[in-house]
Amino acid sequence: MLKRIKRIPSHSGHARWFAETSDAIGEIRRREDIPSPYRYSPSWSVYRWANRFVICVETAHRQYDVFEVPASMVLPLGTIDAEFSAANAIGGAS
Repeated sequence: MLKRIKRIPSHSGHARWFAETSDAIGEIRRREDIPSPYRYSPSWSVYRWANRFVICVETAHRQYDVFEVPASMVLPLGTIDAEFSAANAIGGAS
């Protein structure tokens, strides 16, 4: 289970937090132990913030939780979406 290190209670706070982060540096697979009503992608982007690898997830309407991610879980950007696209392509691998 990932450790929550911050809760952001508003869209404007979320925007201010993003101003403090790096650009996305990788991604992790979506996890079932972090509830999110917005599941549009099989992955979450990983950012650098306060010398940590983190993800930010909207866990409820206008409520964002920041979780610390171990470096060993971080994959290169595009890895998961490419796997998902290939698996769901017409005539794709089974």
